[in-house]
Amino acid sequence: MKPAYLLDTNIILRFLTNDHPTHGAAAKKLFADAGSGKINLRISFIAITESIFTLQSYYEIDRADIGRELLKVLTAPGVTITCPGWILEAVEDYQTRNVSFGDACLAAEARFDQVAVASFDRGLDKFSGVKRHEPKA
Repeated sequence: MKPAYLLDTNIILRFLTNDHPTHGAAAKKLFADAGSGKINLRISFIAITESIFTLQSYYEIDRADIGRELLKVLTAPGVTITCPGWILEAVEDYQTRNVSFGDACLAAEARFDQVAVASFDRGLDKFSGVKRHEPKA
């Protein structure tokens, strides 16, 4: 049985930014090993969320670039996403719409589970296939 590793956010960040010479090279090798079938890499919901937050707030990378590059990581050979199946849809919505990642996750989960979202945030109305319930006093 080949080794499997649950990735910390710092591995994803070093791979995408290559801003640390030693860590960037090590992260690239880790993904290369996964791509060649030597190991399996697992990525959790929290690592995806932290990666998006850090890439946007600290590195000031455009959401379209973040989404495009992160989707490549999440769908790479040897990589398994350990969170719900709707996460790829949420990353795509985050990439292509002017919405927060949190709203993209809510919308994707609501569509997946076919449930309305209780929210005062009218921004959720931007998502097709999502029903928003605004509570009344």
